[in-house]
Amino acid sequence: MNSFIIDQELVKYQSDLDNVLNHLQSLATDINNQQLELTIRNLRLNINEPFLFVVVGEVKAGKSSFVNALLQADICKTAADPCTDVIQQIIYSENQFEQPVNQYLRKIGLPNEILKTLSVVDTPGTNTIVANHQEITKDFIPNSDLIFFVFFAKNPYTRSAWELLDYVNNEWRKKVVFVLQQADLTKPEELAKNKEKLRELAIEKGIQDPMVFATSAELEVNGDLDHSGFATVRNYIQQTLKDGGTKQLKLQGVAKTTDQIIDLLRKDLFSIQQQLIKDQATVRKIKAKLQQNKRQSGFELESLINRLLAKYDTITTRVKEDFREQLSLFTLVKGSFAVLFRTSKSVPTWMDELKHNCEVQLKTSLGEISQDGIKHFVSGIRTLLQSLVDDLQDIKVNHVTTNTITIDTLESRQEIVEEVQQKVAGLLDDKTFLHSIESVNASVAPRFLGGSAATVAGTAIAALTEIVLLDIIGTAFAGVGILFAGGTLILKKRKIIRQFEDKLDQEKARFEAELSAKLHSKLDIIYEEIERNFLNIYDYVEEQEQKILPLVDKFKQIEQNANQVFTLVNADLKPV
Repeated sequence: MNSFIIDQELVKYQSDLDNVLNHLQSLATDINNQQLELTIRNLRLNINEPFLFVVVGEVKAGKSSFVNALLQADICKTAADPCTDVIQQIIYSENQFEQPVNQYLRKIGLPNEILKTLSVVDTPGTNTIVANHQEITKDFIPNSDLIFFVFFAKNPYTRSAWELLDYVNNEWRKKVVFVLQQADLTKPEELAKNKEKLRELAIEKGIQDPMVFATSAELEVNGDLDHSGFATVRNYIQQTLKDGGTKQLKLQGVAKTTDQIIDLLRKDLFSIQQQLIKDQATVRKIKAKLQQNKRQSGFELESLINRLLAKYDTITTRVKEDFREQLSLFTLVKGSFAVLFRTSKSVPTWMDELKHNCEVQLKTSLGEISQDGIKHFVSGIRTLLQSLVDDLQDIKVNHVTTNTITIDTLESRQEIVEEVQQKVAGLLDDKTFLHSIESVNASVAPRFLGGSAATVAGTAIAALTEIVLLDIIGTAFAGVGILFAGGTLILKKRKIIRQFEDKLDQEKARFEAELSAKLHSKLDIIYEEIERNFLNIYDYVEEQEQKILPLVDKFKQIEQNANQVFTLVNADLKPV
Protein backbone atom coordinates (compact mmCIF):
# COMPACT_ATOMS: atom_id res chain seq x y z
CA MET A 1 0.00 0.00 0.00
CA ASN A 2 1.63 3.28 -1.09
CA SER A 3 2.09 6.28 1.20
CA PHE A 4 -0.53 8.36 -0.64
CA ILE A 5 -3.24 5.79 0.03
CA ILE A 6 -2.14 5.45 3.64
CA ASP A 7 -2.17 9.22 4.07
CA GLN A 8 -5.68 9.46 2.60
CA GLU A 9 -6.88 6.71 4.90
CA LEU A 10 -5.38 8.53 7.86
CA VAL A 11 -6.98 11.81 6.77
CA LYS A 12 -10.39 10.17 6.46
CA TYR A 13 -9.96 8.32 9.72
CA GLN A 14 -8.94 11.53 11.47
CA SER A 15 -11.98 13.32 10.06
CA ASP A 16 -14.34 10.51 11.09
CA LEU A 17 -12.78 10.28 14.54
CA ASP A 18 -13.05 14.04 15.01
CA ASN A 19 -16.72 13.85 14.03
CA VAL A 20 -17.33 11.21 16.72
CA LEU A 21 -15.49 13.35 19.26
CA ASN A 22 -17.52 16.38 18.22
CA HIS A 23 -20.77 14.57 19.02
CA LEU A 24 -19.31 13.22 22.25
CA GLN A 25 -18.36 16.75 23.24
CA SER A 26 -21.94 17.85 22.59
CA LEU A 27 -23.20 14.97 24.74
CA ALA A 28 -20.77 15.96 27.51
CA THR A 29 -22.34 19.41 27.44
CA ASP A 30 -25.82 17.88 27.64
CA ILE A 31 -24.91 15.84 30.74
CA ASN A 32 -23.22 18.86 32.39
CA ASN A 33 -19.82 17.19 32.65
CA GLN A 34 -17.42 20.08 32.15
CA GLN A 35 -14.34 17.97 32.87
CA LEU A 36 -15.30 15.41 30.23
CA GLU A 37 -16.14 18.19 27.80
CA LEU A 38 -12.67 19.67 28.36
CA THR A 39 -11.01 16.26 27.96
CA ILE A 40 -12.76 15.64 24.65
CA ARG A 41 -11.97 19.14 23.41
CA ASN A 42 -8.31 18.55 24.20
CA LEU A 43 -8.42 15.19 22.42
CA ARG A 44 -9.70 16.92 19.31
CA LEU A 45 -6.90 19.46 19.53
CA ASN A 46 -4.40 16.72 20.27
CA ILE A 47 -5.08 14.98 16.95
CA ASN A 48 -3.12 17.70 15.14
CA GLU A 49 -0.44 18.10 17.80
CA PRO A 50 2.97 16.35 17.74
CA PHE A 51 3.23 12.93 19.29
CA LEU A 52 2.75 13.41 23.03
CA PHE A 53 5.14 11.50 25.25
CA VAL A 54 4.28 11.86 28.98
CA VAL A 55 6.51 10.99 31.92
CA VAL A 56 4.78 10.09 35.19
CA GLY A 57 5.80 8.52 38.47
CA GLU A 58 6.30 9.25 42.15
CA VAL A 59 8.21 12.23 43.45
CA LYS A 60 11.97 11.56 43.61
CA ALA A 61 11.69 8.55 41.31
CA GLY A 62 13.99 10.44 38.95
CA LYS A 63 11.49 11.65 36.31
CA SER A 64 13.06 15.03 35.64
CA SER A 65 16.56 13.54 35.56
CA PHE A 66 15.25 10.94 33.10
CA VAL A 67 13.85 13.65 30.80
CA ASN A 68 17.06 15.71 30.99
CA ALA A 69 19.24 12.71 30.19
CA LEU A 70 16.94 11.56 27.39
CA LEU A 71 16.98 14.97 25.70
CA GLN A 72 20.60 15.62 26.71
CA ALA A 73 19.65 19.01 28.02
CA ASP A 74 19.28 20.43 31.51
CA ILE A 75 15.70 21.64 31.14
CA CYS A 76 13.82 20.05 34.04
CA LYS A 77 14.75 21.14 37.54
CA THR A 78 16.04 18.49 39.88
CA ALA A 79 16.34 18.93 43.65
CA ALA A 80 15.94 17.17 46.98
CA ASP A 81 12.40 18.53 47.35
CA PRO A 82 9.55 18.08 44.83
CA CYS A 83 10.43 20.69 42.27
CA THR A 84 8.17 19.91 39.33
CA ASP A 85 5.20 21.86 40.63
CA VAL A 86 3.56 22.26 37.22
CA ILE A 87 3.21 20.19 34.06
CA GLN A 88 6.11 20.99 31.74
CA GLN A 89 5.49 20.38 28.03
CA ILE A 90 8.73 20.41 26.07
CA ILE A 91 8.36 21.06 22.34
CA TYR A 92 10.63 21.75 19.38
CA SER A 93 11.66 25.33 18.75
CA GLU A 94 14.58 26.82 16.87
CA ASN A 95 14.94 29.33 19.69
CA GLN A 96 14.84 28.24 23.29
CA PHE A 97 11.95 29.70 25.35
CA GLU A 98 9.90 29.13 28.47
CA GLN A 99 6.26 30.24 28.51
CA PRO A 100 3.64 29.79 31.28
CA VAL A 101 0.29 28.70 29.80
CA ASN A 102 -1.64 28.66 33.07
CA GLN A 103 -0.96 27.98 36.74
CA TYR A 104 -0.66 24.25 36.02
CA LEU A 105 1.10 24.18 32.64
CA ARG A 106 4.37 25.58 31.31
CA LYS A 107 5.70 25.17 27.75
CA ILE A 108 9.42 24.96 27.08
CA GLY A 109 10.86 25.23 23.56
CA LEU A 110 14.21 23.62 22.64
CA PRO A 111 16.11 23.18 19.33
CA ASN A 112 16.33 19.39 19.84
CA GLU A 113 15.92 17.16 16.76
CA ILE A 114 13.93 14.49 18.57
CA LEU A 115 11.32 17.12 19.49
CA LYS A 116 10.44 17.62 15.82
CA THR A 117 8.33 14.49 15.91
CA LEU A 118 7.26 14.44 19.54
CA SER A 119 6.76 16.60 22.56
CA VAL A 120 7.75 15.49 26.04
CA VAL A 121 5.74 16.18 29.19
CA ASP A 122 7.22 16.08 32.67
CA THR A 123 4.57 15.88 35.39
CA PRO A 124 4.39 16.35 39.15
CA GLY A 125 4.72 13.19 41.20
CA THR A 126 1.93 10.84 42.12
CA ASN A 127 2.76 11.12 45.83
CA THR A 128 3.62 14.81 45.84
CA ILE A 129 3.02 16.96 48.88
CA VAL A 130 2.19 19.94 46.68
CA ALA A 131 -1.56 20.53 46.36
CA ASN A 132 -3.24 19.62 43.05
CA HIS A 133 -0.21 17.81 41.61
CA GLN A 134 -1.92 14.43 41.26
CA GLU A 135 -5.10 16.06 39.96
CA ILE A 136 -3.32 17.97 37.17
CA THR A 137 -1.32 14.86 36.23
CA LYS A 138 -4.61 12.97 35.80
CA ASP A 139 -6.04 15.83 33.79
CA PHE A 140 -3.13 15.69 31.32
CA ILE A 141 -2.96 11.92 30.86
CA PRO A 142 -6.04 11.53 28.59
CA ASN A 143 -4.26 13.57 25.91
CA SER A 144 -1.07 11.53 25.96
CA ASP A 145 0.01 9.15 23.18
CA LEU A 146 2.69 7.24 25.04
CA ILE A 147 3.35 7.17 28.78
CA PHE A 148 6.70 6.44 30.38
CA PHE A 149 6.04 5.25 33.92
CA VAL A 150 9.15 5.95 35.99
CA PHE A 151 9.84 3.99 39.20
CA PHE A 152 12.74 4.21 41.62
CA ALA A 153 14.73 1.12 40.68
CA LYS A 154 15.25 0.03 44.28
CA ASN A 155 11.52 0.15 45.11
CA PRO A 156 9.04 -0.09 42.21
CA TYR A 157 6.16 -1.07 44.52
CA THR A 158 4.94 2.28 45.80
CA ARG A 159 1.15 2.39 46.18
CA SER A 160 0.35 5.79 44.66
CA ALA A 161 2.28 4.98 41.47
CA TRP A 162 0.37 1.75 40.90
CA GLU A 163 -2.94 3.47 41.65
CA LEU A 164 -2.10 5.99 38.94
CA LEU A 165 -1.20 3.12 36.63
CA ASP A 166 -4.68 1.66 37.18
CA TYR A 167 -6.11 5.03 36.24
CA VAL A 168 -3.92 5.26 33.13
CA ASN A 169 -4.58 1.71 31.96
CA ASN A 170 -8.17 1.05 33.04
CA GLU A 171 -9.78 4.45 32.55
CA TRP A 172 -7.91 5.67 29.47
CA ARG A 173 -6.30 2.54 27.94
CA LYS A 174 -3.04 4.36 27.29
CA LYS A 175 0.08 2.70 25.94
CA VAL A 176 2.52 2.41 28.84
CA VAL A 177 6.30 1.81 28.99
CA PHE A 178 8.05 1.20 32.32
CA VAL A 179 11.38 2.68 33.40
CA LEU A 180 13.40 1.69 36.45
CA GLN A 181 15.38 4.90 36.97
CA GLN A 182 18.48 5.37 39.14
CA ALA A 183 19.53 1.82 38.29
CA ASP A 184 23.11 2.67 39.31
CA LEU A 185 21.95 2.70 42.95
CA THR A 186 20.69 -0.88 42.73
CA LYS A 187 22.68 -4.11 42.71
CA PRO A 188 22.44 -6.03 39.39
CA GLU A 189 20.69 -9.05 40.92
CA GLU A 190 18.21 -6.80 42.74
CA LEU A 191 17.62 -4.82 39.54
CA ALA A 192 16.94 -8.00 37.56
CA LYS A 193 14.55 -9.21 40.24
CA ASN A 194 12.68 -5.88 40.28
CA LYS A 195 12.43 -5.83 36.49
CA GLU A 196 10.89 -9.29 36.47
CA LYS A 197 8.54 -8.46 39.34
CA LEU A 198 7.46 -5.27 37.63
CA ARG A 199 6.66 -7.21 34.46
CA GLU A 200 4.56 -9.66 36.47
CA LEU A 201 2.64 -6.89 38.18
CA ALA A 202 2.05 -5.12 34.87
CA ILE A 203 0.69 -8.32 33.30
CA GLU A 204 -1.61 -8.75 36.32
CA LYS A 205 -2.88 -5.23 35.59
CA GLY A 206 -3.84 -6.30 32.07
CA ILE A 207 -0.83 -4.90 30.19
CA GLN A 208 0.27 -7.39 27.55
CA ASP A 209 3.99 -7.86 26.89
CA PRO A 210 5.05 -4.84 29.00
CA MET A 211 8.26 -3.03 28.04
CA VAL A 212 10.58 -2.44 31.00
CA PHE A 213 13.79 -0.37 30.75
CA ALA A 214 16.48 0.21 33.38
CA THR A 215 18.22 3.61 33.15
CA SER A 216 20.69 5.72 35.04
CA ALA A 217 20.64 9.44 34.38
CA GLU A 218 23.77 9.75 36.46
CA LEU A 219 25.74 7.42 34.17
CA GLU A 220 24.34 9.10 31.06
CA VAL A 221 25.36 12.56 32.22
CA ASN A 222 28.83 11.29 33.17
CA GLY A 223 29.35 9.80 29.71
CA ASP A 224 28.92 6.10 30.52
CA LEU A 225 26.53 5.67 27.57
CA ASP A 226 27.03 1.92 27.29
CA HIS A 227 25.67 1.29 30.77
CA SER A 228 23.20 4.15 31.24
CA GLY A 229 20.40 2.33 29.38
CA PHE A 230 19.28 5.44 27.48
CA ALA A 231 20.50 4.16 24.12
CA THR A 232 17.91 1.35 24.37
CA VAL A 233 15.18 3.82 25.28
CA ARG A 234 16.06 6.13 22.40
CA ASN A 235 16.11 3.21 20.00
CA TYR A 236 12.64 2.17 21.19
CA ILE A 237 11.34 5.69 20.63
CA GLN A 238 12.91 5.85 17.17
CA GLN A 239 11.37 2.50 16.21
CA THR A 240 8.00 3.68 17.46
CA LEU A 241 8.17 6.91 15.47
CA LYS A 242 9.80 5.69 12.30
CA ASP A 243 8.19 5.59 8.86
CA GLY A 244 5.61 8.25 9.70
CA GLY A 245 3.96 5.99 12.26
CA THR A 246 3.50 8.79 14.76
CA LYS A 247 0.29 10.00 13.14
CA GLN A 248 -1.20 6.54 13.02
CA LEU A 249 -0.12 5.80 16.58
CA LYS A 250 -1.57 9.11 17.77
CA LEU A 251 -4.91 8.44 16.05
CA GLN A 252 -5.03 4.94 17.44
CA GLY A 253 -4.28 6.30 20.89
CA VAL A 254 -7.03 8.90 20.59
CA ALA A 255 -9.36 6.17 19.32
CA LYS A 256 -8.66 4.01 22.38
CA THR A 257 -9.32 6.95 24.67
CA THR A 258 -12.51 7.72 22.75
CA ASP A 259 -13.59 4.11 23.08
CA GLN A 260 -12.94 4.27 26.81
CA ILE A 261 -15.04 7.43 27.14
CA ILE A 262 -17.85 5.67 25.28
CA ASP A 263 -17.54 2.68 27.64
CA LEU A 264 -17.79 4.94 30.68
CA LEU A 265 -20.81 6.75 29.28
CA ARG A 266 -22.47 3.49 28.29
CA LYS A 267 -22.19 2.11 31.82
CA ASP A 268 -23.54 5.27 33.43
CA LEU A 269 -26.32 5.76 30.89
CA PHE A 270 -27.35 2.14 31.23
CA SER A 271 -27.47 2.49 35.02
CA ILE A 272 -29.52 5.68 34.80
CA GLN A 273 -31.83 4.16 32.21
CA GLN A 274 -32.39 1.11 34.42
CA GLN A 275 -33.09 3.39 37.35
CA LEU A 276 -35.60 5.32 35.24
CA ILE A 277 -37.29 2.05 34.22
CA LYS A 278 -37.63 1.11 37.90
CA ASP A 279 -38.94 4.58 38.76
CA GLN A 280 -41.46 4.37 35.92
CA ALA A 281 -42.60 0.94 37.12
CA THR A 282 -42.96 2.24 40.68
CA VAL A 283 -45.05 5.22 39.54
CA ARG A 284 -47.30 2.90 37.52
CA LYS A 285 -47.56 0.62 40.55
CA ILE A 286 -48.49 3.52 42.83
CA LYS A 287 -51.14 4.81 40.44
CA ALA A 288 -52.57 1.31 39.97
CA LYS A 289 -52.72 0.76 43.73
CA LEU A 290 -54.48 4.06 44.26
CA GLN A 291 -57.05 3.28 41.57
CA GLN A 292 -57.56 -0.29 42.77
CA ASN A 293 -57.88 0.71 46.42
CA LYS A 294 -60.21 3.56 45.57
CA ARG A 295 -62.48 1.10 43.73
CA GLN A 296 -62.28 -1.26 46.71
CA SER A 297 -63.12 1.57 49.08
CA GLY A 298 -66.04 2.44 46.82
CA PHE A 299 -67.30 -1.15 47.01
CA GLU A 300 -67.01 -1.04 50.80
CA LEU A 301 -69.04 2.16 50.95
CA GLU A 302 -71.69 0.74 48.64
CA SER A 303 -71.93 -2.32 50.89
CA LEU A 304 -72.24 -0.02 53.88
CA ILE A 305 -74.98 1.99 52.20
CA ASN A 306 -76.92 -1.19 51.34
CA ARG A 307 -76.69 -2.39 54.94
CA LEU A 308 -77.88 0.99 56.20
CA LEU A 309 -80.79 1.05 53.77
CA ALA A 310 -81.80 -2.46 54.79
CA LYS A 311 -81.85 -1.36 58.41
CA TYR A 312 -83.79 1.75 57.41
CA ASP A 313 -86.42 -0.49 55.80
CA THR A 314 -86.66 -2.65 58.88
CA ILE A 315 -87.21 0.31 61.20
CA THR A 316 -89.64 2.22 58.98
CA THR A 317 -91.64 -0.95 58.37
CA ARG A 318 -92.26 -1.18 62.11
CA VAL A 319 -93.18 2.51 62.19
CA LYS A 320 -95.67 2.00 59.37
CA GLU A 321 -97.24 -0.96 61.15
CA ASP A 322 -97.54 0.95 64.40
CA PHE A 323 -99.00 3.95 62.63
CA ARG A 324 -101.49 1.81 60.74
CA GLU A 325 -102.52 -0.08 63.85
CA GLN A 326 -103.17 3.05 65.88
CA LEU A 327 -105.48 4.59 63.34
CA SER A 328 -108.89 3.15 64.06
CA LEU A 329 -112.23 4.21 62.58
CA PHE A 330 -113.98 3.21 65.73
CA THR A 331 -111.98 5.36 68.12
CA LEU A 332 -112.04 8.26 65.70
CA VAL A 333 -115.83 8.21 65.38
CA LYS A 334 -116.13 8.62 69.12
CA GLY A 335 -114.62 12.04 68.59
CA SER A 336 -112.50 11.88 71.67
CA PHE A 337 -108.93 12.99 71.09
CA ALA A 338 -107.90 11.56 74.42
CA VAL A 339 -108.87 8.05 73.40
CA LEU A 340 -108.28 8.46 69.64
CA PHE A 341 -105.29 6.06 69.64
CA ARG A 342 -106.50 3.92 72.55
CA THR A 343 -104.52 5.98 74.95
CA SER A 344 -105.03 8.85 77.25
CA LYS A 345 -102.46 10.83 75.30
CA SER A 346 -103.27 13.50 72.76
CA VAL A 347 -102.45 13.15 69.06
CA PRO A 348 -99.49 15.56 69.13
CA THR A 349 -98.01 13.73 72.12
CA TRP A 350 -98.39 10.35 70.48
CA MET A 351 -96.86 11.58 67.24
CA ASP A 352 -93.91 13.04 69.11
CA GLU A 353 -93.34 9.74 70.84
CA LEU A 354 -93.57 7.91 67.55
CA LYS A 355 -91.01 10.28 66.03
CA HIS A 356 -88.72 9.96 69.06
CA ASN A 357 -88.81 6.17 69.05
CA CYS A 358 -87.95 6.11 65.34
CA GLU A 359 -85.05 8.50 65.89
CA VAL A 360 -83.61 6.44 68.74
CA GLN A 361 -83.79 3.24 66.74
CA LEU A 362 -82.13 4.85 63.71
CA LYS A 363 -79.34 6.41 65.73
CA THR A 364 -78.56 3.18 67.55
CA SER A 365 -78.90 0.68 64.73
CA LEU A 366 -77.44 2.72 61.89
CA GLY A 367 -74.66 4.02 64.11
CA GLU A 368 -73.49 0.49 64.93
CA ILE A 369 -73.51 -0.52 61.27
CA SER A 370 -71.62 2.59 60.18
CA GLN A 371 -68.97 2.16 62.89
CA ASP A 372 -68.26 -1.37 61.73
CA GLY A 373 -68.13 -0.36 58.03
CA ILE A 374 -65.90 2.64 58.58
CA LYS A 375 -63.53 0.52 60.68
CA HIS A 376 -62.81 -1.60 57.59
CA PHE A 377 -62.58 1.53 55.43
CA VAL A 378 -59.95 3.19 57.64
CA SER A 379 -58.00 -0.07 57.96
CA GLY A 380 -57.86 -0.32 54.16
CA ILE A 381 -56.51 3.24 53.88
CA ARG A 382 -53.82 2.55 56.46
CA THR A 383 -52.73 -0.63 54.70
CA LEU A 384 -52.58 1.27 51.40
CA LEU A 385 -50.45 4.06 52.86
CA GLN A 386 -47.97 1.62 54.39
CA SER A 387 -47.71 -0.24 51.08
CA LEU A 388 -47.01 3.02 49.24
CA VAL A 389 -44.30 3.93 51.76
CA ASP A 390 -42.66 0.54 51.10
CA ASP A 391 -42.80 1.12 47.32
CA LEU A 392 -40.99 4.43 47.76
CA GLN A 393 -38.37 2.74 49.93
CA ASP A 394 -37.61 0.30 47.10
CA ILE A 395 -36.69 3.06 44.65
CA LYS A 396 -34.94 5.02 47.38
CA VAL A 397 -32.43 2.22 47.98
CA ASN A 398 -31.99 1.66 44.22
CA HIS A 399 -30.28 5.01 43.78
CA VAL A 400 -27.56 5.17 41.11
CA THR A 401 -24.44 7.31 41.46
CA THR A 402 -22.66 8.12 38.19
CA ASN A 403 -19.14 9.34 37.51
CA THR A 404 -19.75 10.97 34.15
CA ILE A 405 -23.35 12.17 34.09
CA THR A 406 -24.60 15.15 36.04
CA ILE A 407 -28.26 16.08 35.56
CA ASP A 408 -30.02 18.41 37.95
CA THR A 409 -33.00 16.10 38.36
CA LEU A 410 -30.71 13.13 39.05
CA GLU A 411 -29.07 14.98 41.91
CA SER A 412 -32.47 15.90 43.40
CA ARG A 413 -33.91 12.38 43.04
CA GLN A 414 -33.12 11.19 46.55
CA GLU A 415 -34.38 14.42 48.04
CA ILE A 416 -37.67 14.15 46.12
CA VAL A 417 -38.18 10.47 47.00
CA GLU A 418 -37.43 11.08 50.68
CA GLU A 419 -39.73 14.09 50.78
CA VAL A 420 -42.63 12.15 49.22
CA GLN A 421 -41.97 9.16 51.45
CA GLN A 422 -42.03 11.33 54.56
CA LYS A 423 -45.26 13.00 53.48
CA VAL A 424 -47.01 9.69 52.81
CA ALA A 425 -45.67 8.14 56.03
CA GLY A 426 -46.80 11.29 57.83
CA LEU A 427 -50.36 10.66 56.70
CA LEU A 428 -50.39 7.59 58.93
CA ASP A 429 -49.70 9.80 61.94
CA ASP A 430 -51.38 12.98 60.75
CA LYS A 431 -54.28 13.47 63.13
CA THR A 432 -55.88 15.95 60.77
CA PHE A 433 -55.84 13.50 57.87
CA LEU A 434 -57.00 10.55 59.98
CA HIS A 435 -59.73 12.72 61.42
CA SER A 436 -60.73 13.53 57.84
CA ILE A 437 -60.94 9.80 57.06
CA GLU A 438 -62.80 9.00 60.23
CA SER A 439 -65.13 11.93 59.63
CA VAL A 440 -66.58 9.75 56.90
CA ASN A 441 -68.09 7.98 59.83
CA ALA A 442 -69.16 11.28 61.30
CA SER A 443 -70.83 12.02 57.99
CA VAL A 444 -72.70 8.74 58.32
CA ALA A 445 -73.59 8.52 61.98
CA PRO A 446 -74.78 10.02 64.10
CA ARG A 447 -74.76 13.36 62.33
CA PHE A 448 -75.64 12.02 58.91
CA LEU A 449 -76.90 8.50 59.29
CA GLY A 450 -78.22 9.05 62.76
CA GLY A 451 -79.11 12.69 62.50
CA SER A 452 -80.04 12.83 58.82
CA ALA A 453 -81.82 9.50 58.85
CA ALA A 454 -83.72 10.62 61.91
CA THR A 455 -84.37 13.88 60.18
CA VAL A 456 -85.57 12.04 57.10
CA ALA A 457 -87.90 9.91 59.14
CA GLY A 458 -88.73 12.82 61.38
CA THR A 459 -89.55 15.03 58.42
CA ALA A 460 -91.85 12.35 57.04
CA ILE A 461 -93.49 11.85 60.41
CA ALA A 462 -93.75 15.59 61.06
CA ALA A 463 -95.28 16.24 57.67
CA LEU A 464 -97.73 13.41 58.05
CA THR A 465 -98.48 14.49 61.61
CA GLU A 466 -99.63 17.73 60.17
CA ILE A 467 -101.80 15.84 57.66
CA VAL A 468 -103.21 13.63 60.41
CA LEU A 469 -103.92 16.52 62.72
CA LEU A 470 -105.47 18.70 60.04
CA ASP A 471 -107.56 15.88 58.66
CA ILE A 472 -108.64 14.59 62.01
CA ILE A 473 -109.27 17.99 63.57
CA GLY A 474 -110.91 19.20 60.39
CA THR A 475 -113.14 16.15 60.35
CA ALA A 476 -113.91 16.50 64.03
CA PHE A 477 -115.09 20.04 63.53
CA ALA A 478 -116.98 19.31 60.34
CA GLY A 479 -120.18 18.90 62.18
CA VAL A 480 -122.40 16.31 63.50
CA GLY A 481 -122.76 14.86 60.03
CA ILE A 482 -119.40 13.27 60.40
CA LEU A 483 -120.82 10.71 62.69
CA PHE A 484 -122.62 9.28 59.69
CA ALA A 485 -119.79 9.66 57.27
CA GLY A 486 -118.07 6.49 58.15
CA GLY A 487 -117.31 5.69 54.55
CA THR A 488 -115.64 9.06 54.04
CA LEU A 489 -113.69 8.68 57.22
CA ILE A 490 -112.43 5.29 56.10
CA LEU A 491 -111.24 6.79 52.82
CA LYS A 492 -109.48 9.60 54.70
CA LYS A 493 -107.84 7.13 57.01
CA ARG A 494 -106.55 5.13 54.08
CA LYS A 495 -105.32 8.32 52.45
CA ILE A 496 -103.45 9.30 55.61
CA ILE A 497 -101.80 5.88 55.87
CA ARG A 498 -100.94 5.81 52.19
CA GLN A 499 -99.48 9.33 52.27
CA PHE A 500 -97.50 8.51 55.38
CA GLU A 501 -96.05 5.33 53.89
CA ASP A 502 -95.41 6.94 50.51
CA LYS A 503 -93.63 9.78 52.20
CA LEU A 504 -91.33 7.38 54.09
CA ASP A 505 -90.59 5.48 50.87
CA GLN A 506 -89.88 8.69 48.98
CA GLU A 507 -87.61 9.91 51.73
CA LYS A 508 -85.74 6.61 51.59
CA ALA A 509 -84.79 7.31 47.95
CA ARG A 510 -83.62 10.80 48.89
CA PHE A 511 -81.81 9.36 51.89
CA GLU A 512 -79.99 6.86 49.63
CA ALA A 513 -79.06 9.49 47.02
CA GLU A 514 -77.82 11.99 49.58
CA LEU A 515 -75.91 9.36 51.54
CA SER A 516 -74.20 7.95 48.41
CA ALA A 517 -73.31 11.42 47.10
CA LYS A 518 -71.78 12.57 50.38
CA LEU A 519 -69.83 9.38 51.03
CA HIS A 520 -68.39 9.18 47.51
CA SER A 521 -67.55 12.88 47.61
CA LYS A 522 -65.62 12.26 50.81
CA LEU A 523 -63.95 9.24 49.17
CA ASP A 524 -62.76 11.42 46.25
CA ILE A 525 -61.38 14.02 48.65
CA ILE A 526 -59.44 11.42 50.65
CA TYR A 527 -57.81 9.81 47.61
CA GLU A 528 -57.09 13.18 46.03
CA GLU A 529 -55.32 14.14 49.24
CA ILE A 530 -53.25 10.92 49.17
CA GLU A 531 -52.34 11.27 45.49
CA ARG A 532 -51.45 14.93 45.91
CA ASN A 533 -48.48 13.80 47.97
CA PHE A 534 -47.12 11.88 44.97
CA LEU A 535 -47.25 14.74 42.47
CA ASN A 536 -43.58 15.61 42.97
CA ILE A 537 -42.41 12.12 42.11
CA TYR A 538 -44.82 11.94 39.17
CA ASP A 539 -43.34 15.19 37.86
CA TYR A 540 -39.79 13.99 38.55
CA VAL A 541 -40.19 10.77 36.56
CA GLU A 542 -41.83 12.62 33.68
CA GLU A 543 -38.98 15.14 33.64
CA GLN A 544 -36.44 12.30 33.73
CA GLU A 545 -38.11 10.69 30.72
CA GLN A 546 -37.81 13.96 28.81
CA LYS A 547 -34.12 14.32 29.71
CA ILE A 548 -32.71 10.80 29.82
CA LEU A 549 -34.39 9.11 26.86
CA PRO A 550 -33.10 11.69 24.31
CA LEU A 551 -29.60 11.31 25.83
CA VAL A 552 -29.79 7.55 25.43
CA ASP A 553 -30.90 7.88 21.81
CA LYS A 554 -28.14 10.39 21.12
CA PHE A 555 -25.53 8.16 22.72
CA LYS A 556 -26.66 5.10 20.75
CA GLN A 557 -26.17 7.00 17.51
CA ILE A 558 -22.71 8.16 18.61
CA GLU A 559 -21.80 4.61 19.63
CA GLN A 560 -22.96 3.23 16.29
CA ASN A 561 -20.89 5.80 14.36
CA ALA A 562 -17.87 5.20 16.59
CA ASN A 563 -18.03 1.43 16.10
CA GLN A 564 -18.04 1.93 12.34
CA VAL A 565 -14.95 4.14 12.60
CA PHE A 566 -13.15 1.71 14.93
CA THR A 567 -14.01 -1.23 12.67
CA LEU A 568 -12.59 0.57 9.64
CA VAL A 569 -9.36 1.53 11.33
CA ASN A 570 -8.82 -2.00 12.65
CA ALA A 571 -9.39 -3.39 9.17
CA ASP A 572 -7.45 -0.83 7.14
CA LEU A 573 -4.62 0.33 9.41
CA LYS A 574 -1.89 -1.89 10.76
CA PRO A 575 -1.37 -1.83 14.53
CA VAL A 576 1.61 0.25 15.54
